[in-house]
Amino acid sequence: MLIRFSCLFLGFVFTKLMVPMFMNLLYETECIKNNYRGENIPVGMGLVFIPGITSLVIFLLLCLNKSDFVYVVLFLVGTLGMGLAGLLDDLLGNRNVTGLKGHFKKLLKFELTTGGFKAAFGGLLSVAISVIISHNIVDIFMNTLIIALFTNFINLLDLRPGRALKGFLVTAIILILSPIYKEFRFLMMGLIGCVLAYIPYDLKAKSMMGDVGSNILGISLGIVCSSLDFSTRMIALSFLILLHLYTEKYSLTKTIEKVKILKYFDEIGR
Repeated sequence: MLIRFSCLFLGFVFTKLMVPMFMNLLYETECIKNNYRGENIPVGMGLVFIPGITSLVIFLLLCLNKSDFVYVVLFLVGTLGMGLAGLLDDLLGNRNVTGLKGHFKKLLKFELTTGGFKAAFGGLLSVAISVIISHNIVDIFMNTLIIALFTNFINLLDLRPGRALKGFLVTAIILILSPIYKEFRFLMMGLIGCVLAYIPYDLKAKSMMGDVGSNILGISLGIVCSSLDFSTRMIALSFLILLHLYTEKYSLTKTIEKVKILKYFDEIGR
């Protein structure tokens, strides 16, 4: 219990201290974009999660036995890898092609987009992580899909201030209350602390965490979910597949606006 709350505290405090520095850095380097209101604000603030996660990993490596290191290091590699892929899309990407289907169509024509690279790299990284964490070929296939789709899940939500972060927090709490590996529970607690420290800036549209942030949060959920039992993972995978199929045809934002409880939750804090 002490380690859990130590992780939460460490993630919150470390991120709270780092946010102003990253805000200044992004303004000075002109990493700014128009938000949905047409205002110029820093993009790529999800970078602040990287030192937060790294500090958590160092703390856990000092606290845990060496036999527990593999999952902690795996989490670090996964989040850093997808974070860098997301940063590439934030800095160099264009929005002429949208949706997974659009990016994969381009890839089939041997045309590379930053979104296509992110999707392809994310798929390969998901396979690599699944091979390490899984017990058989069925697990590898299922966990690969869960990690890849969870990574894109947070990205789908990241269209209005705070929406993706709220989606992460709800999902992370559900996972923490589930029978996951203890190492992942510690890491999730720490990442929740990081998000709680950053979310006021996102809610007030002072900055955008960008794909670097949504990728980090998304893949973290996928990695943690892959430690659950078969039945629970099947439920999660079914939800993710249905959601992705739905968003290929319909606007998630319009759907949220039509459902009162979702709209209320979406607007909290703005």
